[in-house]
Amino acid sequence: MININQQGLLYSVLFLLCGCLNTPIAASEVNHPAKDTHTQRCKVPADAFNQLPSNVLDGTNVIAINKFQPANISGTNFKTETGGASITINMRTLNGTHRIERNYSEPGTEKISTSFSQLCINDSYLYGENVRGIFTEKGILWLELKSEIEFIPSELWIYLERN
Repeated sequence: MININQQGLLYSVLFLLCGCLNTPIAASEVNHPAKDTHTQRCKVPADAFNQLPSNVLDGTNVIAINKFQPANISGTNFKTETGGASITINMRTLNGTHRIERNYSEPGTEKISTSFSQLCINDSYLYGENVRGIFTEKGILWLELKSEIEFIPSELWIYLERN
């Protein structure tokens, strides 16, 4: 049985341990600028961007991918509209893990959302099992390798502008 003095000492030690263990985490979050939370050092497979489409759907136009230049990530929310349909991408970073929610909507229909996790963002490239992305100065080139939505093609990149 623990007497009152031992119980007070135990609570003090636990309090100090919890505070000491949490301090480095809080300090590291404070010391890193917000933009650093988007760059995670991970390994994009060497062949991840080989054998992919060479054209981009930009609104209703199809443009060669070489018209876009890769750039460092410059946003977390992106949007495009194509013939009344809207596609948005919202990127979140939590504890160094990236997650994207892609929303697709057309007038008169319900929004369809798909989440992508386990993503690697390295410099201007985004890699996931079924998705690829290339950040540009004003947006992102987005490619879903296996989309459940017939209007999101796997044979064309989609250009979304930063919100």
